[in-house]
Amino acid sequence: MLRPNSPAMTWLLGALVTLAPLTMDIYLVSMPSMTAALGASAAEVQLTLSVYMFGWGFAQLVVGPASDRWGRRPVLLWGLALFVLASGACALAQDVHTLIAARFFQAVGVSAAFVVPRAVVRDLHAAERAGQMLSVMGMILSVAPIVAPLLGAYLHVWLGWQANFVFVAAYAAAALAYSAVRLPETLKTPDPAALDPRAMAASFATLVRSRAFLGYLLVASFSLGSLFAFLAGSSFVFVSVMGAGERGFGVLFGVVMIGSLLGGFLASRTVLRLGIDGLLRISTAVMLVSGVVLAALAWAGVDHPAAVVGPMFVFMVSFTSSMPQATAGALTPFPKIAGAATSLISFCQFVIASSWALAVGLAYDGTQRPMTTAIALGALLTFGAFWLVVRPAGRVTSVAHRAR
Repeated sequence: MLRPNSPAMTWLLGALVTLAPLTMDIYLVSMPSMTAALGASAAEVQLTLSVYMFGWGFAQLVVGPASDRWGRRPVLLWGLALFVLASGACALAQDVHTLIAARFFQAVGVSAAFVVPRAVVRDLHAAERAGQMLSVMGMILSVAPIVAPLLGAYLHVWLGWQANFVFVAAYAAAALAYSAVRLPETLKTPDPAALDPRAMAASFATLVRSRAFLGYLLVASFSLGSLFAFLAGSSFVFVSVMGAGERGFGVLFGVVMIGSLLGGFLASRTVLRLGIDGLLRISTAVMLVSGVVLAALAWAGVDHPAAVVGPMFVFMVSFTSSMPQATAGALTPFPKIAGAATSLISFCQFVIASSWALAVGLAYDGTQRPMTTAIALGALLTFGAFWLVVRPAGRVTSVAHRAR
């Protein structure tokens, strides 16, 4: 078994949370072509992304408490097994409705790979230390959005869109086998009542009564909404609007996502010095400026790919500087219900983010304006949530929580 505080543990947890964005990003390049292959409209194909997000969000309401009840290991392993089966069903789908259904079950499975690693971090660390570990995991996670579009583009060209789902099934199968052998159980005291509806309601009520928790949750949710707006619209903008083609999309998308790798690196190096709120103060401001510039260029009629790639690169730096800190700030005060807290954060994140993505799909008008406007709106709400909710609630300090 891996030692709980070892670098190998951090890498394993990072590889697990990477499965979720890998599954989202690897097939984005295929979405325009899938409309013809499945006899579907652009809105129906984009629904495969929105349903995935909705399923991911709703499943986490149960997955987190389940990990508090039965432990982190069994919930993770069963979730990965479901994901492998659902990914195979995606690859075999002959129509868009079957694909949409399979994507829902794929999302239910992947929710375990997303919730459990963050609950494990809270089992091991608190406050800035948790933020630092989550930032390192964020750097690992950031590799997926860089590599996935390029990999997806070549798999699409060589083998067809189905190959993308075969690849993520194989990835999950390998993660399942390794986790079964090496991942230790980090939950010291399971809660037999964690899945009791009354206990779940009580845990969630405790969380929502905390103004600080709500503030950090909104920062995490609205910023993720902006990212998902980009995920939902980028393939149509780069491939259909700007004519970059599948391989061109992979390159442009990958360049944007290098910003997330840079953001994770900067956050891991500065959060212990600046603190959670200090880093959020800077990153949310940068997020707002980059989002506004992105939307302004789109509404000004600037159709060059650089008008999207440049501002989105800066946005991703600020996004991956913000997300781990908002998550750590929300989780730190609640060590005994970390699974429930993680579930509620993830549920709200993905309900809001999937709504953003759905709106982009429904508003698509053959330009980049719906996508960029949704990104700017999410950035504005993120900035507002930090300054109007988090800051008045007071800064989370590691000293205060060590005294608990």
